[in-house]
Amino acid sequence: MSPDVPLLNDYKQDFFLKRFPQTVLGGPRFKLGYCAPPYIYVNQIILFLMPWVWGGLGTLLYQLGILEDYYTASLSGGLMLFAAFFIQFTSLYARNKSMTVERMLTTDILAEEDEHDFTSCAGTETIKFLIPGKKYVANTVLHSFLAGLMCGLGTWYLLPKRISLLYGSTGGAVLLFLFGWMTLCIGEYSLIVNTAAETATFQTQDTYEITPLMRPLYIFFFVSVDLAHR
Repeated sequence: MSPDVPLLNDYKQDFFLKRFPQTVLGGPRFKLGYCAPPYIYVNQIILFLMPWVWGGLGTLLYQLGILEDYYTASLSGGLMLFAAFFIQFTSLYARNKSMTVERMLTTDILAEEDEHDFTSCAGTETIKFLIPGKKYVANTVLHSFLAGLMCGLGTWYLLPKRISLLYGSTGGAVLLFLFGWMTLCIGEYSLIVNTAAETATFQTQDTYEITPLMRPLYIFFFVSVDLAHR
């Protein structure tokens, strides 16, 4: 190969810069191939950090001595369960409305595959873009319950007083707390909001929506080992 030939041409580089962060973060599309309204990114950030808000509320009550650890897990899990159902029913409502999202005509599929015409912050086309929704009602219920369970167990696992016993140092507990909640947010977003388009998987072949369950499966594995040990 000639040294003057780039590894990635402009089209592939733009596609990679969009898809790689989406895959790592579990679904949020923070880089689009066109100029999208700011509220598209703000809404995604709010949805991404929502598990941390509910878990943070429970953690605060636990640290203040108001709730026991198991009540803290139940509170955070219950709030996440309610939020998950709210998100799914919002998506279902948007899909059932008569107004549809119109695709803009594009000539470059790699660079502009996500291009939509947005009209408002909470419009139908915005909701459909952010929250595509599930194919089956059973998955809507199952994924919502799994989201609540994962948030509850994750909150219990990441309680500062508990993880401090694991490392015996404040620095280790802080790092585990931050990266642990980042991992939980990634798993929750993939499960109930929007799943990343995996580079080696054709979404049309995922008939039963197994892909959104993969990240939560890894999280459940690590949390279950800790809970079994305790």
